[in-house]
Amino acid sequence: MNKKYATTLNTRPFLYKESKTVAEWKLNELSDEEIKEKIVEDNVFQLNSLDRRKRFCSEINKRLSFLDDYLLEQLVQKDTQTSKVLLLLAIIKRDRLFYEWMREVVWDKWLILDYQVSRSETAAFINRKAEQDETISKWKFKTRELLVSAYHKTLVDAEMAVPDENKINLHKIFIDSSVRNYLIENGETHYVEVLLGEMRQ
Repeated sequence: MNKKYATTLNTRPFLYKESKTVAEWKLNELSDEEIKEKIVEDNVFQLNSLDRRKRFCSEINKRLSFLDDYLLEQLVQKDTQTSKVLLLLAIIKRDRLFYEWMREVVWDKWLILDYQVSRSETAAFINRKAEQDETISKWKFKTRELLVSAYHKTLVDAEMAVPDENKINLHKIFIDSSVRNYLIENGETHYVEVLLGEMRQ
């Protein structure tokens, strides 16, 4: 997991279709340079800004680097729910603060059978972290507000929640059992707990 706190989700959101496409290219053994050419020079994702193309390319590659070949294959081949959960797994491995929010706020909600997360609860989480970490303490109020929106939207895009005014309503998701078992067998139980709302002994 990336050890640094970042606000990446503010400008580089879930990117499901784009990430799935890049994963397929990787499985077809395209080089990083060939993938960059498709995204940046050929503009296959139809982004107006050259800088935005470069940022999307870099972020998608960094996220997918946290998935091994088997998980990349599952992201491309399995049902949409399993595929989206695997992308969410890549994101929480890439984004330390987002993982901590998932663990300390969302997972706690699962455990007490409270399926709503309000904007104020997520904002309070970020403010608590700001008291503990110098990097976060320097983020502007607007940056933190955007991050609240980005976190909630990420769960909505992953089909783990639905928006409801100033909150999101969580719902349990189910993934292919072979993928779930693979993650557990490979020491990823703590991620499975967070993603599926489970509590394993």
